[in-house]
Amino acid sequence: MYQSVLVTGASSGIGEATAIHLAHKGFRVFAAARSLDKLKTLSGLGAGRITPLEMDVTDEASIASALAEISDSGGALYGLVNNAGVGVMGPVEEVPPADWRRQYETNVFGLVNVTRAALPQMRATGRGRIINIGSVSGRIAVPFQGVYASSKHAVEGLSDALRRELAPHGVKVSLIRPGFINTPFGAQEQDELERYTGGAYAEQIKIFKAWHAKGHPNAAGPIVVAEAVHQALTARRPHSRYTVPTKMLGFLALRNLAPSALTDRIFARVTGLDKFKKGSAP
Repeated sequence: MYQSVLVTGASSGIGEATAIHLAHKGFRVFAAARSLDKLKTLSGLGAGRITPLEMDVTDEASIASALAEISDSGGALYGLVNNAGVGVMGPVEEVPPADWRRQYETNVFGLVNVTRAALPQMRATGRGRIINIGSVSGRIAVPFQGVYASSKHAVEGLSDALRRELAPHGVKVSLIRPGFINTPFGAQEQDELERYTGGAYAEQIKIFKAWHAKGHPNAAGPIVVAEAVHQALTARRPHSRYTVPTKMLGFLALRNLAPSALTDRIFARVTGLDKFKKGSAP
């Protein structure tokens, strides 16, 4: 029998690429999204080993129904890829509380909801893999990405705790840290930033937005993330963390080794925000 893997947020981008890649690698993939209509692009792909699944990670009843459907199909769930996420952008001061909650409901509580629901059967079989899709932003928080970055910092901590708790039960946990990836996610983040181009941080947002707009379109495709997920699912001793593309390791080294003041100056220069001077707005 093919090993079963559940991929959340599979309607586009990293989730879609991961579902297709894993299916071609021989896994039976349950590709989940809030609406089955959003999964139409997966129809006929993955050598017939992809099953679309309607599931909202913020709704525990929806999760229970989806996992029951997986169980009814036969075989215990071997892998869980927690990919579903949203990207709230904007100044920490100006992002409304509702958007903070929306960010955490999906990226943090949604991940916890699905993981908690899937774990009993993994522990019962004494094996399994949980792959959490984090972000380089979980270690490096650039300006105007504080809401999103803080949610990914939370995923870092959750992944560490889970890995240590589950090791005695035969369940291994890995975190994937993508940097810029060429997916529709970048356009969504641009739309989020646009909402703040008339506020107190307008001039800074315009500068940052111009830098950010170049990141995703010029980046590697989502297959690099899908390959890292496959490695984490199949390696005898998977890494606790995978950073993709690997060139992002340099930025992490900067964050880990350089003084904060130096890191701040470098990121201001990289993003172009060193050109902003208070009072320079017209």
